[in-house]
Amino acid sequence: MRFKLIAEVRGTMGEIKEPEELREITITLDTYDDIFSDFDPRPYPERELSEDFLKEIQRRYMENKKGRFEVHFTVPSTDRDVKEEALIKKRLREHFAFMMKEEEDIIRKTKQRGYVYILIGAAVLLSDVFAVFWLLESNIIYKIISILLVPAGWYGMYTGLEKVIDEPFNAVDRKIIYEKFEKANYVFMSEELE
Repeated sequence: MRFKLIAEVRGTMGEIKEPEELREITITLDTYDDIFSDFDPRPYPERELSEDFLKEIQRRYMENKKGRFEVHFTVPSTDRDVKEEALIKKRLREHFAFMMKEEEDIIRKTKQRGYVYILIGAAVLLSDVFAVFWLLESNIIYKIISILLVPAGWYGMYTGLEKVIDEPFNAVDRKIIYEKFEKANYVFMSEELE
């Protein structure tokens, strides 16, 4: 990894109008290539972002995730190119928008599966109730069917509720992170060489 983090996530006082604290992540780059994968030779508009870079800025964000934040990149002043910087900002926003959509799809699919489990569990429990009308309660066949259906029905109901309520939490957290990175302000600054 050729980039170095030169500052921890730190808070700065926002304007009086801003209710939230502004946080910044500052990263020193040797070149713009540090943001992109070394294994992808394509030009910046198509090139994959570096996994190390993405993990590092997300890890820095997770250290203190309250408020808005900016990502500052310091680049040697001799290597600065405004067009490339605009393209990089666009690529970063596109990447995080794509990742946010992926998490939304995961949340939607997980909840849909949960609702299917709930419906199947409810149908199994109802079939046990209707079995009483078809078979006598004292009948051994009813007792065997009931022993099989009731736990299966409750299992389906509880598993479905878990998928609807608990499982999407991780995806929701990731979606929020990606949304913040999509909306973050990316600032390139000159680093004066000594």
